[in-house]
Order: sequence, then structure tokens, then C-alpha cells
Amino acid sequence: MTAVQTAGPSHTAAPNVFELTCEDTKITYVPVGFGGRPRLEYDGPMGTHVFEGDEIQTLRSARGLEVSVTLDRISILRTITLTVFLPDLAFEDATTELTFETVGIHATRRRATVSDIGEGSTKPLELTGLARNIEFQNAGSTVLL
Repeated sequence: MTAVQTAGPSHTAAPNVFELTCEDTKITYVPVGFGGRPRLEYDGPMGTHVFEGDEIQTLRSARGLEVSVTLDRISILRTITLTVFLPDLAFEDATTELTFETVGIHATRRRATVSDIGEGSTKPLELTGLARNIEFQNAGSTVLL
């Protein structure tokens, strides 16, 4: 698979790849990857993870698109999730890249046991984003995401 930057946006004027960075964290989200399934790659303090399809939850909100994945689930005791907020973006001309600022959240939820109540914590992430419109070529054929 080879990524090729196009001279202009493909059929839609919306980005098809989002790259987000924050200190020691890099997140890449492709809303519609090969096979029509979304893909999210995470590399940060919680390890290196790749999520596809139903492993990714999305919710359209006033902020744009909320994208969530479960980074770590230890038995029934703890769940760590990542949620990032992607603003609604559109390319105005032949531009194939847009930079933006957004936020994300690492959330840890400890499950309640018989003797206590569950508790949680969150860590905000201030993310710098790069939205792109990229064509992918696979074995000589062009596939638009």
C-alpha cells in the first residue's frame, strides 16, 4: 500500500486521514479505510494499539465527531479509554491538508467492588491535528478512502 497525495481533494471535500499529536502520543484515524471500515492507530503512554471496525465507537456531537476506543481492560477491575474530538472540516480549494487544534481524554474507570464504590479519573490531552485528503494505491489500482 502506498500513500499518494493528490493534487486536490478527492470526491468529497472532507479529510479522510487525521493525524493527532501531543507530547509522547501519536494518533492516526482513518474514518473509512480499506473494506469500508474505520481504523485508529495509537502510540503513546498506554502502548501501541491498532483498532478497526467495531472496536471504534463514534458519536456525532456539537463539537464534531467523538471517536472512542478502549485502550486497556483489566479483568472486571479497570477500563482505560481514549476519546478524541475531531472538528467538522472541509477543504475550501485544492488544499489537501489542514492543521487544527483539538482535545482528547484518557479516562480510567475502576469498577465498584462489593465493599466500595467505583471511581474514575481523566487526563486531558491538548492535540495538534493535521487533516489530510490522501489516495491509497494498492497493487496498481487506486482506492479512494
